[in-house]
Amino acid sequence: MSKGNREMNQRHEIRTGRSVLARSFAVSHGLRIEQVIRYCETGRIPGGRFDRVLWQWVLQLPVKLLSR
Repeated sequence: MSKGNREMNQRHEIRTGRSVLARSFAVSHGLRIEQVIRYCETGRIPGGRFDRVLWQWVLQLPVKLLSR
């Protein structure tokens, strides 16, 4: 898959609602954005990734916070 198609697919995922911005998730669940990013980096939120097109952290739905 070419780079252009990959970026278009990522943008399409955001528009179709299969992803949520980490900032929106943090606000709706009463967490700090720094906490959510740390959870993504450590694997406590699977499916979290940094989107270089949007330049923001994006969480793939369904979002699950794993307790350890």
